[in-house]
Formats: sequence, C-alpha cells, structure tokens
Amino acid sequence: MNTIAIPPRPEVAGAENKIAALLSIVPGLGHIYKGHLAAGFIWMFFGMPLAIWVGILLGLATAGIGLLFPIACWVGLAVDAYCEPDLRKHHWLMPTTGGREEEDLLDD
Repeated sequence: MNTIAIPPRPEVAGAENKIAALLSIVPGLGHIYKGHLAAGFIWMFFGMPLAIWVGILLGLATAGIGLLFPIACWVGLAVDAYCEPDLRKHHWLMPTTGGREEEDLLDD
C-alpha cells in the first residue's frame, strides 16, 4: 500500500482551520478535530473548568472584572485551535493496480 500523503489544497486547509475555531465553542473540541487529542481533552476537562473557577474567584475580588478571564481563555483557545497544524493524515493515495482492472484483481 502506498503511504505517501498529499498535502491538502490551501482553501481546504483554510476551511479546516475555520471549522476547528468554530468547534472551539466546546473548549478543546477544535484541538481534537485537528488531531491534538491530549491537548483537547486536557483543555476540555481540566483547563476550562480551572479557568472558570479562577474567573469566579477573580470576579469576587475585582467586582466582576475577573469574570472576563474565562472568556479571554475561551477566545485564546479558539485562536490556538485555528493556528495549530493539522496532525491528521489526509488524502491517502490509492494503491496502484499495475494497469490491471479491479475485476481482474478480484479473480486472483
């Protein structure tokens, strides 16, 4: 089997970046979409709950201004998901049949 991957076209890569940023509505999902599984799950289950907790504490100490901290983290996470390289494998080349048709291959 041929294992050489063709890089996606620029317009496809741009669309994937936008999808990753949009999926970051759920924190960490954009990273998971682009293949950064560990970072995505860490942000989803530990990073954002911690940011919300810190934001609540800062909100109590700063008359509500600290509540902007989780929102800033959320926006930063979406930007990071947009800028991260895509680790998934795309567009695998089909194995060559050596000039024979598929039906001939099935008869073997």
